Amino acid sequence: MILQGPVATPPPTPIIPFDPNQLIPLIGLIGGFVVAGVVLYSFFKSDLARAMAERLRAGMLPKRRWKGRGEEWSDTPVEGLADADHVAELEGRVVEMQGQIAEMAERLDFAERLLAQKRERSLPGA
Repeated sequence: MILQGPVATPPPTPIIPFDPNQLIPLIGLIGGFVVAGVVLYSFFKSDLARAMAERLRAGMLPKRRWKGRGEEWSDTPVEGLADADHVAELEGRVVEMQGQIAEMAERLDFAERLLAQKRERSLPGA
């Protein structure tokens, strides 16, 4: 005689056709891309990135120029083209600011005269 144990029941059929644990790496990957995107966006909008771009535009790195026919490349920097433009722009800004300062000095002088007149009128016996 053979003894029989309880009959094994088959596992219940899942409601969703895939394993939810397979979504965890996908969610982590999407989250990593979002974080990397935010970090890169904030870096490219920062003053550091702007300074790095300005340095590259200003020609701080050596330029390779073709010497001519039958010659070879030379590593000579650009001779002050970007610097001359930058200096001219800065000089223009300084002249503009000097004009603004002169105008503000005139306004301050006018305001001080008005206050002095008001004080003279309000003093008794004057």
